[in-house]
Amino acid sequence: MAATLALVRGRYLGATERQRPKRQRPTEGHVTVSDQPPTDEVTGPPEDARPGDTWSLDPPPRAGSSFPAPPEGALPISLAEVTEGSEAPPAAPRRGLKIAGIALATVLVLAGVAGAAGFMLLRGSGEAILDKIPASADVVVTANLDPAATQKMNLLRMASKFPALGGQDGLQQRLNETLDDLLRDVGMTHEDVRWVGSEVGVYVDVKSAQETSYAALIATDDEDAAAASLQKFRAGLESQGASFHVSDHDGVEITASTTPEHPSFAIVDGVVVLGSDEGAVSAVVDTAHGRSAIADDPAFQRVSGALPQSRLGIAFVNTGQLLGTFGDVVGAAGLTTGVTSLDALDGAGISVSAESDGLALDTVMMYDDAKLSDVQRRTLSAADHPNQLIDLIPDDALGMYAVEHLDAAIADQVHRISASDPQADEEFKRLGLTGPGGLVSQLTGDVAAAASPEAGPIPVGGVLMFGTKDPGATAKWLDTTLQSLPLGAGGASCSFEGTCRVTRESVRWVTEEHSGIPVTYASDAALPVAYAVIEDVAVLGSSRSQIEHVIDVRRGGEAISGDPRFTSATASVPTDDGVLYLDVPAIVAVVRGQFPPAEAASFDNEVGGALKPIEAVVAGTKNEPDLQRTRLFIRIP
Repeated sequence: MAATLALVRGRYLGATERQRPKRQRPTEGHVTVSDQPPTDEVTGPPEDARPGDTWSLDPPPRAGSSFPAPPEGALPISLAEVTEGSEAPPAAPRRGLKIAGIALATVLVLAGVAGAAGFMLLRGSGEAILDKIPASADVVVTANLDPAATQKMNLLRMASKFPALGGQDGLQQRLNETLDDLLRDVGMTHEDVRWVGSEVGVYVDVKSAQETSYAALIATDDEDAAAASLQKFRAGLESQGASFHVSDHDGVEITASTTPEHPSFAIVDGVVVLGSDEGAVSAVVDTAHGRSAIADDPAFQRVSGALPQSRLGIAFVNTGQLLGTFGDVVGAAGLTTGVTSLDALDGAGISVSAESDGLALDTVMMYDDAKLSDVQRRTLSAADHPNQLIDLIPDDALGMYAVEHLDAAIADQVHRISASDPQADEEFKRLGLTGPGGLVSQLTGDVAAAASPEAGPIPVGGVLMFGTKDPGATAKWLDTTLQSLPLGAGGASCSFEGTCRVTRESVRWVTEEHSGIPVTYASDAALPVAYAVIEDVAVLGSSRSQIEHVIDVRRGGEAISGDPRFTSATASVPTDDGVLYLDVPAIVAVVRGQFPPAEAASFDNEVGGALKPIEAVVAGTKNEPDLQRTRLFIRIP
């Protein structure tokens, strides 16, 4: 905890709040996140259950949803990275700097120590922190150290797949040793932080580009023990020259540092608060005593409600507020979410949850409809359809990515660039991308890429495929554009006079049929690019064999869409608008094959063994009229 207490070492200017539009609490009768009692609709373990056994604890999910439906435990909690203001902090004592440097690591260690003791208790605990975080917070990250029953059981099952973790006892011992090392400078040990309760969290309030405040919140089951630990921590810092004073804020005693190098702290209704300054702690006190909390904030509720309710932790970013502070910088950088510009983003959230067959990371991006263009609305609302390109990817692919509705987004971005840069506009037309009959107008919006094993010095090759509405025009564009690329081997020749010139060998392009489909390839190029148009799909490959492999699949060969490992993994994510798949064992095998036998054995011990329980990593995306969902899933069956 000592480093946690020193989390706020960095210089953050001022404790006063900036002027913001005041947020109204919901009207009477409106149920807020903080008003909702935790539920845990689970059944207990069978009477004959033994360690390592699993059983179903979840309520039934919503039909047709890729995300868990009803809440089964307390709202979770996690941690956030904090960025300091631009003003450099004054020099600090050497030991104080060490404490600050290990702050975030110690919060995580504390979480592990606290969670280990009560982890096997099945029920889970209620939310205690969100109603104390100010609604003005721009970033909120919380982690639940005592999650609901199914989360615990799923985590235990996954942990048992990784023997290197050493089991619960081994992990506990390493955590204790790490804590002892971190706390030594202030005369404390891991025994001094046994009071840590069910939740931890961090909030960040960016008042301006030069002024930021933040605080860590740690729930406690024993306020007396927490108070004794805080006083011991204070004494340790004072022995190194730190200075504190005690003030009263609305009946709560705050121990405030007289310098910005050390934290201010207090205990507020069962939660230890460690702030970057006295103002950050006072804001928590005010919120606990009735000021608007993040739990009641409409943007937070909207984002949190769209994420899985059974989860280990959640992070929320109020992008609307942050863009009010940094909007000019973001606009100048031209940053996008992949579908829209960032200025249309209203809020974003991330949650982590343990599923019965793996670990899930869910992301939600909420959009302000008033700031969306017509093209962006059409992209988000476009009707879903199966991406037929997935049926062309060979079943031995190491990985793949497929996406839909990309035509409107590409056309929109090209139009924006062309409108702002006349030279770029001319180059697009020269390349045949825009203008009458340009390639952009031929796209259907379906795109896919895949990597597969390749014979030769480079063990991996790949293909890029895109749907076309005009196969003949697309074939002509490929002939004109690809065959003009400088793919021949390069060199340089110099004369006796000292002048040199770069030379490049010409490339001979050859077209041959494979199963009745013309395949064109650079026969003697340094990069043996190949391409073909297979019915209404254009295919570019790193070699002729990669193109032929796709043709073989079209003619009845095995596709990845029929592979059980692929279908099992992708069943855990939404695939309506995009899907990513990585076959982890196959990738590990290809990498291992590049080592000589002695080094391959070392690879197995250090890397291969650690990755063996992971069958696949997948991600999927689903667009809705005003939001975008993405799930990353690590499958550990």
